[in-house]
Amino acid sequence: MFTKKVRVNYLNILSEKDAKKMIQTIPNNFPSYFNSIPKTYFHPTLKKSLPFLRTIKSCPGFINLYKRSILITSPYDLYAEFDNEKILFQEVGRTKIKPIHFHENYQFLSYIDNKDYKFIIKIDMPFSLDSNVSFLLNDSSYHFNKFKVLPGILNKSYDGDSVNFFIPIEKNTKELHIRQRDPLFLLTPMCEDKINLSFKKVKNFNVDKNKLTFSSLKYYVMDKLI
Repeated sequence: MFTKKVRVNYLNILSEKDAKKMIQTIPNNFPSYFNSIPKTYFHPTLKKSLPFLRTIKSCPGFINLYKRSILITSPYDLYAEFDNEKILFQEVGRTKIKPIHFHENYQFLSYIDNKDYKFIIKIDMPFSLDSNVSFLLNDSSYHFNKFKVLPGILNKSYDGDSVNFFIPIEKNTKELHIRQRDPLFLLTPMCEDKINLSFKKVKNFNVDKNKLTFSSLKYYVMDKLI
C-alpha cells in the first residue's frame, strides 16, 4: 500500500490548533453518541445482551465510512438569516469575513421539479488542499445535522483558493446557526492508500484568531483567586 500526501493549507485567520481541530480523523470523527452504543442489543424481557442481536457498532459500512473519511468541522461560530429570495445578513464570530454566498437558482434549482428548497448557499472554508488524491465531499448523515450538504468530488488537480460546500435551504428555513466545532461534511479519499496529513499556514485574512466565536469570555476570563 502506498501513502498519499495531503497538505491542509489553512488561512492565518486560524491558529494551528484551530486548523487541526477543524480536521477530525478516526476516532474523533465519529458522532458523539457512538461510544455509548453497545455492540449487542440488551433484551429487556430476558434482561441480558444477546450475541446475535448486533447494533450499528458492528456494521462495517458505518465503521469503514468514518475509518476512511475526514470529518470537517466548523472553525468558527456562524449565523445567517434568510427571506424567501436572499441572504439577509451573516455573522462569523466577531470577524468581518463573509464566507456565505448566494447560489443563483438559474444555475440549478430553476431546472428541477423542486417543492422543498428556495435556494442554495455556498460556504467557503478557510483552507485549501494540496493533494495527490481526489476526495468525495459528502454529507455526514450520521451526525443528523439540521442541514444537508450536497455531494461532489474535489479533484486532486483543483487549485482553487478554498474548499467550499453547498447547502440547500428549505422553504420554511429562516436561519442557519452553526457553532464552532459542529460537524459539517466528510471528505473521503478516492483510493485505498494510507493518507499522510500535514498542515501549512498561508496568509490571507488579517483577523484576530480570538474573534472566531460570538463570545470572547473564554479568552479573557481570569483564573479564580482562591
